[in-house]
Amino acid sequence: MMQLIGSTVASDNLLKEHAALPWRMSGDGTLEVLLLSPRRDGSWRIPAARCSGTRTGIQSADRAAFQDAGVTGRVGSDPLGRYITLRLAPDGSRKAVEVTVHGLHVWGSLVSWPNDVKVTRRWMPPAEAAFAVEDTGLRDLFRSLVSGAAPVRPDLPTGRPLVAVPTERVSGLASSAATGRFAPC
Repeated sequence: MMQLIGSTVASDNLLKEHAALPWRMSGDGTLEVLLLSPRRDGSWRIPAARCSGTRTGIQSADRAAFQDAGVTGRVGSDPLGRYITLRLAPDGSRKAVEVTVHGLHVWGSLVSWPNDVKVTRRWMPPAEAAFAVEDTGLRDLFRSLVSGAAPVRPDLPTGRPLVAVPTERVSGLASSAATGRFAPC
């Protein structure tokens, strides 16, 4: 089945990923989120992993945070939101991916972690993160978390093709209750 996102056609089925949005409270009491920049392309993102048959979504997000960002903490039981994006497959094609984002209250940062030589990490306020990320779905999710308002829900597949979005954007979806979930456990 072919899927159209903006002006890009994605083939096959929608893949699933779970991502962690690492957060902490700074010394002055403001909320900060952790973004990663792979050294090969310089774009900012959050740690994410494909769904595994042996792990739950929460476990996948927690593992991605440890391996990709070198942070440990507690993953919230309810997702903060989700968005749809395109990922480049090894064969050069683009595949549509639904990313479910889980908040991760960071308790510790590692000096050395599995992918430490591959990424740069940076703490920043959520409003700054909304401008730093290039992925429009993730950007919209950050903006909805900052504003407290949920954007228009993207058309998620329920056995039918993904609908094209005329503005070449697929919005992220943050649940209305997600904005209140940034609190210490």
